[in-house]
Amino acid sequence: MPHSPPAPSSQEAGPETGTKAGRRAAFLAGCRPATRRIHAPIVDLAASRGHLNPRGLGHARAFSDLGSLGQSSVGFDTLGDYEAADAAGRAPWGGAEYGVVQSPEADAVCAKFAQLHGGAGAIVCASGLAAIATMLDAFAPKAVLIPDALYFPARRYLSETGRAALLTYPAGASGEEVGARIREAGRHFAPADTMVYLEAPASGTFEIPDIAGIVAEATRAGLRTAMDNTWASHVRFRPLEHGIGIAVQATTKYEGGYGDTPSGIVVARDEADIARLRRQLRISGHGAVSPQTCTRLFHRVDSARDRLDRHAASAAALMAWFEAQPFTAETLSPTRAGSPYHARFRQYFGAGNSLFTVAFDEGLPVERVHAFVDALLLFRIAESWGGHVSLVLPVHPHRDPASLPGESLPKGAMFRFNAGLEEADDLIADLAQASRGTLL
Repeated sequence: MPHSPPAPSSQEAGPETGTKAGRRAAFLAGCRPATRRIHAPIVDLAASRGHLNPRGLGHARAFSDLGSLGQSSVGFDTLGDYEAADAAGRAPWGGAEYGVVQSPEADAVCAKFAQLHGGAGAIVCASGLAAIATMLDAFAPKAVLIPDALYFPARRYLSETGRAALLTYPAGASGEEVGARIREAGRHFAPADTMVYLEAPASGTFEIPDIAGIVAEATRAGLRTAMDNTWASHVRFRPLEHGIGIAVQATTKYEGGYGDTPSGIVVARDEADIARLRRQLRISGHGAVSPQTCTRLFHRVDSARDRLDRHAASAAALMAWFEAQPFTAETLSPTRAGSPYHARFRQYFGAGNSLFTVAFDEGLPVERVHAFVDALLLFRIAESWGGHVSLVLPVHPHRDPASLPGESLPKGAMFRFNAGLEEADDLIADLAQASRGTLL
């Protein structure tokens, strides 16, 4: 009896037709080459363990022939050399005296981002949240004025550490509104102990405050200002050029572009501030960002503008499709001419990015909206954004809708979409097939 060959693996055989991976494979067969290239490694998420970039798309070239390659120990020829480096926290040839804290690759990334923002210097951390936490710990304010739509992990960090009193202001506040909160804070806290924190546009619902007015009020009161600039990147907005002292960005997003550069950057306008940030980085160890991540980030940031423009064009096409559908109550994006924040958007940013939120008709049962999301084949349910793969995630605002000037939040289910680098026509075709039988 002849020996039977082994059954092919699931990857060799391809996904079964009846599974979601099988439906995705069949759908991709009709898509354009650019879309197929992006999704080929992730047709079956089980096979890629949920990772959306398992093959390292967009490999950066080698940083240098003498990169640190992630080594933790840094050697010195003499005890005197080591003691000098240990006192300064810096090795004479770049990086820290202990390599895992700040590698030469991280040094190069920091120099590049400081130049892109026009700052005195920068630090790189292991995530956007780590960058926010390191910045807050470095300056240790006793009171922080925050928008009520603040990025939730940042709010959670502030709340659970309990190191500062939190004074909220509306996400779309005027300078006068924040000025009133600043004067209130001034009755209890010294200017040196108070920070004004901005995030614009706001997470999920994209309100834009009067940045210039807020900065003027904070400057008049002698307060330090910091801004989460992740939505805009340095491509759309440079906080330091607008009088803000500290810029924070999750460089996991547009700067790295392919979902495999978990990192965050803090850029300071003043030398004294960057010195405090560097010291805090050394104390906390949050600068332990892998050289491979820094290498990718160093090179990919050069193409951030081109990718961001493509993301924005696709997002505009997808919003136009949603606005023509009977199940859409509203699309939330400051790029829309009808948005109450459109004038501020044009004043500060001028162009959009990959993000928008769809508010579905409140009369739709939420189960039908969830069925629509589950039926999508190219849009993956995942956190984060700004990468090559299109994503979708529910939006759960963490504030009082009455604080929104000029509009109230829609009552239907809300989902945030990230338009990836796939062809927009293919993404629209995916939205159309998912809506049939679920929303229509």
